[in-house]
Amino acid sequence: MSELSPGEALRAERVRRRLTLAQAGELLGYSGSTLSRIERGRPVGVEELRRLAARYRIPPVRLGLATVGPTDALDGGDDVLRRELLTGMLGVAGATLLGLPSAGATASGSCPVDVDGLRRRVGQAQADYMACRYSQLATAVPDTIRYAQAVRAVVDGDRRGEVEALAATAYRHATWLALRLGEDGMAVGLSEHAISTARVSGDLLVEAEAAQMGAVVVRRYDQTDRAQELVVGTAARLENTAGLADPRHTAAYAMLLETGAYTAAIAGRRSDALDLHAEATAAVRTTRVTLADRPTPSVVDARFLGLYEISVHRKLGDYGTAIAAARAIRPDSITVTERRVRYYEDVALAYGAWGKREQAFHALLAAEKAAPQEVRVRPWAHRLTRQLRSSGPTLRGLPEFAAHAGVA
Repeated sequence: MSELSPGEALRAERVRRRLTLAQAGELLGYSGSTLSRIERGRPVGVEELRRLAARYRIPPVRLGLATVGPTDALDGGDDVLRRELLTGMLGVAGATLLGLPSAGATASGSCPVDVDGLRRRVGQAQADYMACRYSQLATAVPDTIRYAQAVRAVVDGDRRGEVEALAATAYRHATWLALRLGEDGMAVGLSEHAISTARVSGDLLVEAEAAQMGAVVVRRYDQTDRAQELVVGTAARLENTAGLADPRHTAAYAMLLETGAYTAAIAGRRSDALDLHAEATAAVRTTRVTLADRPTPSVVDARFLGLYEISVHRKLGDYGTAIAAARAIRPDSITVTERRVRYYEDVALAYGAWGKREQAFHALLAAEKAAPQEVRVRPWAHRLTRQLRSSGPTLRGLPEFAAHAGVA
């Protein structure tokens, strides 16, 4: 049995993960104030403790429980999938944060390693990222990062920058997946590697995308000022150094500003949020951003820039305005799964916060249809499901949905 009380053990785990009460509450399905009371000693039942252990993925014994019962959330599909994904992500951490193996250890058989092979692997990882194929991405990214190290050992100086740019993109995808799994501490290390590797590459576009993801990471720790400085500063450097004549530069510039807009909305800075969103929209309007054969994440995001208007207004609490922005977009026109899921996420959360439970549930079902793994592993979907389940009459199909989505 644990020497700490359950509340003390929960607080110790939160501190170890460097989470605020609000961030931990989102992961565990509580408000920050409720979690604070639990940490200070509010009585918690056995089943609730088991669920908390499952959500934090810590041994139940740390919360004073000797065993885990057969009906615990650990047996749910969500936790099974999460374990599988985390196994892959531990491979990323081993390859990235704990030191990469030697080049000889990473080459598969006698097949030579080269830049073209690395580009193909990064391209496949990017396709998995855009399609929200979490399992495939968790498997592919560690191998891609190891392969990048093998290519580093054999490539000459003329192509080294290209290799570093591809490696930075792989780190960025790994960061995205870590964030999706709620592994914020892992995401910090991966993001730092993405940014530093992008800077070494000398590719401003790759650096801009790494900075955008880095801002998302530091926002998880309530560092909105730092996030804002990172994206706005990188946008200014991109504009001053490269200009915005190239549509790819324009897309990266716009997405940095949109990330700043959403960050400002999180911090409650309404004027900044709306101004940055307007500036990003104006920048994209001056050029044509199309989906190329191998589109970068920024090009994809800029192609569906209207989604950020929904996000910004939702975060500002303007739920009616957010839904009006959503109605101006046809979901079937969003041809990239990752972006379509973001659309349904914002719609579901806006309706949920607005008290329109049935509409929120319909959007949640649409998100699951678009990307089942998204709903099974993401805290927002589980939190919304619990909210819908506890806030009014039972919605038709909700209990079944909660069961197969693994929502405790």
